[in-house]
Amino acid sequence: MAATLVKGWLSPAPGDMKLSILTRSNAYQARGWVADERALPSFDPEILTTADIIVLAVKPKDVPVALTAIGTYARPEALLLSCAAGVTLHALTEALPRRAVVRAMPNIAVAVHDGTVVVAEGSGLEHALWPTLKSFLASLGHVVVVPEAWVDPATAVSGSGPAYAYVLLQALLEAGSQMGLPRHLARDLAAHAVRGAAEVALAFSEQTFSELTGWVASPGGTTEAALAVLKRAEVEDTLRRAILAAGSQAERLGHTEAEA
Repeated sequence: MAATLVKGWLSPAPGDMKLSILTRSNAYQARGWVADERALPSFDPEILTTADIIVLAVKPKDVPVALTAIGTYARPEALLLSCAAGVTLHALTEALPRRAVVRAMPNIAVAVHDGTVVVAEGSGLEHALWPTLKSFLASLGHVVVVPEAWVDPATAVSGSGPAYAYVLLQALLEAGSQMGLPRHLARDLAAHAVRGAAEVALAFSEQTFSELTGWVASPGGTTEAALAVLKRAEVEDTLRRAILAAGSQAERLGHTEAEA
């Protein structure tokens, strides 16, 4: 997620943003984690001492170490944005008392300025730097502020959502290739089909997804034949259960952090 945010902010960086990257080790530099002279990775935690806004974008298991570094080096008036899945505002403020914290969950599309950033309601939104942070997030796509209780399910739907789309895209690619299309063409057709479907859903928000499906499927046609196979395989129900599992995992991660 950190690399995704960096990619979005570097193309171009909004306003007068100066971006510094604190990594766990120089291994990220060696792997070319980000190759841009405007944002050179470092593993010196002292870069936190000059930050106005700190973005915590690490795996949940690495949160305690990162919070210790922030508590040790960051200025008390700095604003912390946490993008760590499942880590609640309560857990963050317990680890960093008297510090302003904002909790958010972006998705991968922020890398191309077409993402969604779900932000939890909380006292951090009263911080003087929140308008600045909000403008930085808005430069990456759509910002939605919701009650914190909705963040875990939103993570399952929005944060993890692109991965489900990629599974569909892979199936479209493989099927197209199996039917004789060049793989590069099948990939391009699949990606544009999914993007177009999403744009139609947003443009015609008064229509249900079932109604939009009906716009594509004609009785006895090709789409109806495909949908019949999906129905027999209970694909929709399987996807629903998969997404619920993602939401449950986000909730478990939060409980684990609270216990730690």
